[in-house]
Amino acid sequence: MEALGSQGVPTQYTKILRELYKNFTIKISPFYNDINVDVKRGVRQGDTISPKLFTATLQNVVRTLEWYNMGVKIDGRQLNHLSFADGFVLITPHISQAERMLVDFDKACGMIGLRLNLKKTMFMKNGLVSFAPFTLNGTNISERSVYVYLGREINMMNDLPPQLSTRKRAAWGAFKSIEDVVENKERPTPCPPFRLNGSSCLNVCVRNLVAT
Repeated sequence: MEALGSQGVPTQYTKILRELYKNFTIKISPFYNDINVDVKRGVRQGDTISPKLFTATLQNVVRTLEWYNMGVKIDGRQLNHLSFADGFVLITPHISQAERMLVDFDKACGMIGLRLNLKKTMFMKNGLVSFAPFTLNGTNISERSVYVYLGREINMMNDLPPQLSTRKRAAWGAFKSIEDVVENKERPTPCPPFRLNGSSCLNVCVRNLVAT
């Protein structure tokens, strides 16, 4: 809530959010036995505002770090990180700078009760960066050639076919879930009137939709 206040969110909204999150618990029922679990820190699955609150918190953390001259220059400005909810990406020109930034970020997160999940922490580099070990507090950070960030596959070769294949499979999966409905020839599916390029309004009835 302090992060929201420092970023200009009106007090009445922060008060409402504070009340909503007070004594917040979730209930799980393993083997039909109800167990209440206190929710403290982190992104809450299924809560639409939780990722935004977490992003605001991390933004406050980054503001305390002296990263002004770090990162890579794009359009005259330094870009050193991307953040959405608990997905945080550091962007640096070399591994030594990445190590320094990761140490700073880890310490700053620790001051507000957060810690990095090193099992999910990985790094990627292009061919211009020479090989070097990447560690945090003595723990090796594993290297990946491909990584999925916010649902998109990222690779150093900017190879799109794997991502297109993934999206195609997802689209077919969605179609298969309603295939019986859209291919039913005996039950017309009415569509509302629509206007196309200024033409007169038409009533369309989809009677058969078959994938090709």
